[in-house]
Amino acid sequence: MNIWGKVPLAWLQLTRYKLRLLVAIMGIAFAGILIFMQLAFLDSLYDSQTALHRRLKADLILINPEMKTLANTIDFPRQYLYRILNFSEVDSINYVYDGQLSFRYGNASGGKGIIVLGINPDNCPFEIPNFEQVSHLLRTRGVVFLDRNSNLKEYGNMLNELKLGKTITAEIGNRQVLISRLVEFAGASFADDGNIIVSNATFSYLMPDHSADNITIGLIKLKNDVDIAEIINKINALLPPSFKAITLTEFIEHEKHYWATSAPIGFVFSTGVFVGFLVGVIIVYQILYSEVSTHLPDYALLKAKGYKHRYFLKILFQEALILATLGYIPGFIFSLELYEIVKNQTALPMHMTLTRASFVLLLTILMCFTSGMITVNKLREANPADIF
Repeated sequence: MNIWGKVPLAWLQLTRYKLRLLVAIMGIAFAGILIFMQLAFLDSLYDSQTALHRRLKADLILINPEMKTLANTIDFPRQYLYRILNFSEVDSINYVYDGQLSFRYGNASGGKGIIVLGINPDNCPFEIPNFEQVSHLLRTRGVVFLDRNSNLKEYGNMLNELKLGKTITAEIGNRQVLISRLVEFAGASFADDGNIIVSNATFSYLMPDHSADNITIGLIKLKNDVDIAEIINKINALLPPSFKAITLTEFIEHEKHYWATSAPIGFVFSTGVFVGFLVGVIIVYQILYSEVSTHLPDYALLKAKGYKHRYFLKILFQEALILATLGYIPGFIFSLELYEIVKNQTALPMHMTLTRASFVLLLTILMCFTSGMITVNKLREANPADIF
């Protein structure tokens, strides 16, 4: 049995007042765009803030337990990491120095600063394509690599010159450096303009007050077929009470949790999704309410001829489904264009996913059906006695 019945009546009612239908479609599309953008910003926030984490070559991570996010780092003694080499299950260790400094090229400077990552060029802790072929260049103090995916729009022709293979001079933290190469890395985030890869020696040159004995991230590679839970318990027993080794997945979730619960920006984007949904409900309710009010005498006449209340409910929810479909399509298309604009202007990871597209479609249908459920009260006013 087809619970929807025949659709043409609902379609004819909606298309009778074409201007009203156009306004409804635009309103639903606007609500959809708002939801699409807020969800994209929220995912972009999580993706950009954890892009560096996902490139780490490690099974376990050691960080200062007081550090909530890599956007605000807190170091810890390197000796804690070296203690872990005592375990036979550990294959190797590595570490990263992390700091944020100002960045200037010519007369241009970025607003959020740039992340400086100090590493051992001969043992890179990150997954960076073709890094081994150029890593020897970092051995010279003052030579750095720039993240190709950084937000570089404020720096004029710098990117074009680097693409031509030129070595250019820039200023990081009031000290001159030579940018030798572009590398494919984590990109810009909401907290910074991008990343600079340097050697440990260059990191000390750029941050002279930083102690080389303190590191930001400790990386632990385990041998094959090691019981992860067991080795974590052993490591944690060896470390000071407040320190704990965590898996790489837990490290990523640790960062996401901060931005979702502690940082205002995560709350703002989540609230924006709810606001977009609420706006859509109000818009669709007004349209459906107007439709029902306009055709109330017609519904009363049909009731007098024996049509049941559920028949009119079908028409109402058919209209809601039609509005959801017609409003979703332009909202989806405009969102794709806006994603590209934001991506080009901010260097943030803005892209459409099948999961998000499906989720917003379901939200749009739910939004319209919610409005339909509210409008049902008006539908009950169709009384056959009123026509006599």
